[in-house]
Amino acid sequence: MTAYVDWFVDREKQFQGFLKMVARETEKQVMLVQAPAEMGKTWLIQRLRHECRSRGIPVAHFDFRDRRPWDYLTIVRQARDQLGPAYFNPMTQVINASTGVNVQITTGAGAGGVDLSIADAGGQVVESEVAVGDVAGRDIIKDNFFFVQADSETARRAIEIRITDAFFACLEALCREQVVAFLFDSYEDVTEEADRWLRAYLLARVRDGLLPNLVIVLAGREVPPFDTSWRHCLARTGLHPFDKEDVVEYIVRKRGLTDLDLETIYRTSGGHPGLLGKMADIAALESEEDEDWL
Repeated sequence: MTAYVDWFVDREKQFQGFLKMVARETEKQVMLVQAPAEMGKTWLIQRLRHECRSRGIPVAHFDFRDRRPWDYLTIVRQARDQLGPAYFNPMTQVINASTGVNVQITTGAGAGGVDLSIADAGGQVVESEVAVGDVAGRDIIKDNFFFVQADSETARRAIEIRITDAFFACLEALCREQVVAFLFDSYEDVTEEADRWLRAYLLARVRDGLLPNLVIVLAGREVPPFDTSWRHCLARTGLHPFDKEDVVEYIVRKRGLTDLDLETIYRTSGGHPGLLGKMADIAALESEEDEDWL
């Protein structure tokens, strides 16, 4: 990760725009980064993530290329785990009460233990005692990581609304204290379920001014369409190929490769960051001598 960020070049417009957003020096809260493959979208997202961490800004990163079952429950769990589970204890309680089995945790009378009351799907209750360490140090409620089980679509939607409301209550409380950033990568691979929830709940709340300290970046070959009602909070940008100066900066100054034909590299790659990265990787490997171990 460190080398990946250290090699970052160009994209100053997008980077400075993001800094203004997290500093709340602009009314823009959502940045759309739409560009073809190999143009450095993931590189930019990782650079923004690194910057947030270096500034102490809570940041959650979502990459839809990740082979997860992306739905609202995956998104809120990912956000909680990256932003800090302690901020989302009320939501975790709602999740545990709404998924698979129902777990109630109470401090036991004896020192160093807690009582668990577990009701399974059949209604059978099993009580046991576990060590305090299993409850994440008392201040964080552990997620059972079960799935929503509902008999009907109406019941499933009711559970979704309860969990969603709990999530945003926690997120709004966190955003009252500080700026928070959500970074979404590879949006072209988003699932229909995740896209529906993000548009209907997360993004709509930003548009309506309910999360004034939340900054969102959506990057992908495809991004959601937005009408003029989003103009006040939305910034659109693309990513252009590197020019010759950028190629020199990346190949020579960042990667330390000094014996290459930069003109040929520039023409062959077309200035596409992804192709430049692959060419630099190959050149770096070819410059290394094999160990004499045979």
